[in-house]
Amino acid sequence: MGGTRRRPPRRSSRVNPAGVVETVLRGYVDRGVFRSLGAPAPRGAQTAFTLVWHHGRSFRLIVDRTARTVSFPAVLPAIPARSPMLGELRRFTRQFTSAGLPPHRRVDPAKGRLRLTSRPAGASLSLTVVRGEWEYCTRRLVHIAHEIYMVFLPDGPYQEYRVEKLGLDPDTIWT
Repeated sequence: MGGTRRRPPRRSSRVNPAGVVETVLRGYVDRGVFRSLGAPAPRGAQTAFTLVWHHGRSFRLIVDRTARTVSFPAVLPAIPARSPMLGELRRFTRQFTSAGLPPHRRVDPAKGRLRLTSRPAGASLSLTVVRGEWEYCTRRLVHIAHEIYMVFLPDGPYQEYRVEKLGLDPDTIWT
């Protein structure tokens, strides 16, 4: 009852970020969120995971220990850099950093920083990991990517994009 405070345990600097991320991704496979998860492919400070997800599409998730990021380098392929679609996607993803969103849906800035980048291969979505929050950032990244596929694309005027770039059968309803 004295004035002593307990300090939170220090996170070990020996945490294996790729191992933490793999555990999270395997949990999603076990629950049926992903169809499969390929073996991790380490390359220097990066480890790449390939997973099969929305409508049988392959996604690459990259863990970069040096940059402290988890990312989908082409969460949406072939979006032109200055297109209206990219602008709408930026507005859509920005909501996940808004204090107006319930805490369980937004990115806590004390744990990660969300970034959407335009690249020649398409839009890249990443989270910079703060204070070793690899598990948290991986889960948030997967949830935001899921919302892109389940809310942003179906609710927007992107039927042609979904058919041409994602291979959606035009006669199928995709929700």
